[in-house]
Amino acid sequence: MIYELNDTSKAEKLFAGMEDDIWLRSCLEKIPDSKIYVTDLEHPRSAMAFLAGEVVYAGEPDAELAAFKPEGEIDIDIRDEAWEKLIKAYFPGGYMYTRYAFKTDTKFDRAKLEALVAMLPAGYELRRIDAEIYNMCLDDDLFEDAVMEFESEEDYLERGRGFAILKDGEIVSVASSCCVYSSGIEVEIDTAEEERRKGLASAVGAKLILSCLDDGLYPRWDAANPESMRLAEKLGYEFSHEYQSYWLSDVFDHVITNPDRSKWDSFCGRYQRTDDPDRIYEIDRKGDDLYYHFVNLKGTHFDLRLFPIGEDTFGINEDDFTLVFSDGEMTLDGVACRKL
Repeated sequence: MIYELNDTSKAEKLFAGMEDDIWLRSCLEKIPDSKIYVTDLEHPRSAMAFLAGEVVYAGEPDAELAAFKPEGEIDIDIRDEAWEKLIKAYFPGGYMYTRYAFKTDTKFDRAKLEALVAMLPAGYELRRIDAEIYNMCLDDDLFEDAVMEFESEEDYLERGRGFAILKDGEIVSVASSCCVYSSGIEVEIDTAEEERRKGLASAVGAKLILSCLDDGLYPRWDAANPESMRLAEKLGYEFSHEYQSYWLSDVFDHVITNPDRSKWDSFCGRYQRTDDPDRIYEIDRKGDDLYYHFVNLKGTHFDLRLFPIGEDTFGINEDDFTLVFSDGEMTLDGVACRKL
């Protein structure tokens, strides 16, 4: 059985050697929304630390704990091959990718950060995130991640911090605390695609870092791609190491464990979008699984496993859209596709 551990001191020895990670330290200190899960409350030999969608396992690999998934999207920090094997056995459709960790004791150059803020181009306005901008972020698919981990507007204004760059009254770049720790924050930066390569991310990121330094907080940075890594280094962060992360979307919260596969062969075939006849998708069955094959606009081929979340409805791990099959048709995220 899975339990939430209230006396987190009982799990500290399991996470020995990871104490320099302020994310993990905050879990052990029981900051709001953090959790430590175990299968033995008195003498845990295995543990899962969870906060803001990030997961770290420690101790002896435990099948019951590996099979337990907190609701929503999660990123699992893979630190042990035995844990990795167990997790993939229970969640074989996850997405493995490389992340880039940075030191948590970086000494920032304040003059350099202030110079980056001062380089904000004319015509742009830099503002602290207040109630108005918080709600503007929530209403925008690009910027909602920067504030959505907070329970409410009041919660963000009390515990969070961030800055936004506006152009003609619209948000074009945001740097925010997507998560708050006991001694710092997790930095989230997003910029509208058409406004990139203008120094906006550097300016708004530098402003957030300076705000943290003024209040004795550490602005933790963890990069999910090389672009984020380069921005971090521009802001003064010191690279630490690469690591592997296993991403699971919330589709796994709805997967049917023993689906009726009797109609699955009839779902296979090629489908043409009704709104864009040049876009062709293919559904193929491999053993007990269905796969969704397509070529994106850049010419890259993808072959993605489908997960049954209803009798005729499937989801994928890589995105949040669904595929629904009916006679001679497939609906892809609400768009009709005709079977060829």
